[in-house]
Amino acid sequence: MEEMTQRQVHRGPDTGGTIQMENVCLGHRRLSIIDLDSRSNQPLKDLSGNYYLIFNGEIYNYLELKNELISKYDLRFSTTSDSEVLLYGLKHEGEEFIQKLNGFFAFAFYDSVKNEILLARDRYGIKPLYYSDQGNHFLFASELKSVIKGVKNIRIDKKSLFNYLQLSYIPAPNTIVEGVKKLKPGHFIKINAAEFNINQYYNIRLPERYTPQVPLADFRRKLNDSVEIRLRADVPVGTFLSGGLDSSIITLLASQKKEGISSFSVGFPDQPFYDESDDAKRVAKQLKVKHHILQLTESDIDSEVGNILDSFDEPFADSSAILVNLISRFARERVKVVLSGDGADEVMGGYNKHRAMLHSLDKNFINFFLKSGSPALDLFPESRNKATLNQIRKLRRYAKGLKLPLTERYEQWASFTEKAEVQKLLKENLTGHNLKISIDPNDFNSVLKADMELVLANDMLHKVDLMSMRSSLEVRVPFLDHRLVEYLFTIPASEKVTKRSGKNIMRKAFEKDFPKQFFNKKKKGFEAPLVHWLAGPLKSLREELLNTDIIEKQDLFNPLEIKRLEKKSLSKNPGDSPHTIWALLVFQHWYLQNIPFNG
Repeated sequence: MEEMTQRQVHRGPDTGGTIQMENVCLGHRRLSIIDLDSRSNQPLKDLSGNYYLIFNGEIYNYLELKNELISKYDLRFSTTSDSEVLLYGLKHEGEEFIQKLNGFFAFAFYDSVKNEILLARDRYGIKPLYYSDQGNHFLFASELKSVIKGVKNIRIDKKSLFNYLQLSYIPAPNTIVEGVKKLKPGHFIKINAAEFNINQYYNIRLPERYTPQVPLADFRRKLNDSVEIRLRADVPVGTFLSGGLDSSIITLLASQKKEGISSFSVGFPDQPFYDESDDAKRVAKQLKVKHHILQLTESDIDSEVGNILDSFDEPFADSSAILVNLISRFARERVKVVLSGDGADEVMGGYNKHRAMLHSLDKNFINFFLKSGSPALDLFPESRNKATLNQIRKLRRYAKGLKLPLTERYEQWASFTEKAEVQKLLKENLTGHNLKISIDPNDFNSVLKADMELVLANDMLHKVDLMSMRSSLEVRVPFLDHRLVEYLFTIPASEKVTKRSGKNIMRKAFEKDFPKQFFNKKKKGFEAPLVHWLAGPLKSLREELLNTDIIEKQDLFNPLEIKRLEKKSLSKNPGDSPHTIWALLVFQHWYLQNIPFNG
């Protein structure tokens, strides 16, 4: 247990503790945010000594729940922490209490009277929870590297490897290691001597009928309430501010509620195509917040790439994780908590693929022409690092998707590498785990729901949690207050996203708070300039980890296909191959650190 918790010391650098009982051992690392007193250190136990809690996250409505518990059960609390509220709520109301929580969490609650453990993860998967049933013992932790400390024979789950190369991440409940699982968002596990049950306590439900009129004041009030409750902390709070719509609105509302808010963004002085720091600076100036810009050069990446790769407790290839890692460390020098704009794109249709899906449903000449075949597109190079070549890349990707049924089309547009390309990379003839995507052609909200369950939980939120906690920084996401999310799913998708723009309800609700041109700015996304990095700061790492001798001894990949992709990634027509090469580098680094290998 000491070794398992030590592997997560970055998640809780302030204090650590363990409790060992007859057949249960609980360990915890604490990042002190609410009630900094040592009485709130964990594992936490009640006054009777029969109930124990270890808990990662925050319960934002803990003050309201505390008053309710005092009124109902005549309780006396010895701390001012949210952890103690969670402990006593679970003691008195069991798993039913989870429904009352507004927050993000992964927790283990041990009832020594019943000899029973309750494990739970928050509704949308903001906090992670890994577990493994090893027969005679059961392990769980916030990171895979802690769980595999107790796994005897570590073997690669090859179906998960396929999903990883396809998507850049591994969707819950699977992991890269056989026999280790992620608890899915909105689920809990109950374990006692007689049973091991996994139950779902939450699911986004699409209504049979939608609300025809959308009061913008309701949306603004709910988002404002979400920001306000997420400012509860006994430590300094800031915001991530890219200069885009989502982070700018969060920063606006936070600055109205709390004085002295600081904001943080990334700049690329060497790569103007990716640099949005001037936009962030303008927004910060308008909102009168103290803004801090982390300027990143190729030499910065060169010196940090090893540390960044060490941060991945399982292979994860969303390259923007590099930037989240570095901006989190930068922000942590000044604050302990930040608010981010994550979740808005998924809930309100902010991605290019959402508008592409809407366009693809039209029966027009352009779609007919692209679907029938457009060999002229193949004459042009494609790349993410130049605007024109990126448009060609998107158009070619769109044309391929048109030829697929709707659900497969969504899966392809949610992927970074096509399934056929993944199969070429792997030596064995494999497929991935079923992604269980469900798209209703008559209800576009089903696309947004699929994004919430696949992309948001397994990519965006995983990335932010893993990278921010590496620097002991807590990131809170106001757009994912369940009251706001549920409200937004009572609204027709047409009020949120059209073929021309996404997040329209938010644009209308805040149109008087920013200049008109602010809402016309094209979405760039938080991307890393991989094309340049693979040829520059990542060159030596690429040569080391994709060495043919290593690839052949691993017996997982086709070395000739990897060489072909390497060559393409460095050409003037790279397409998405730089991302696939990055995915391979991340996997190789993880594999050589975790799997016994005689190479």
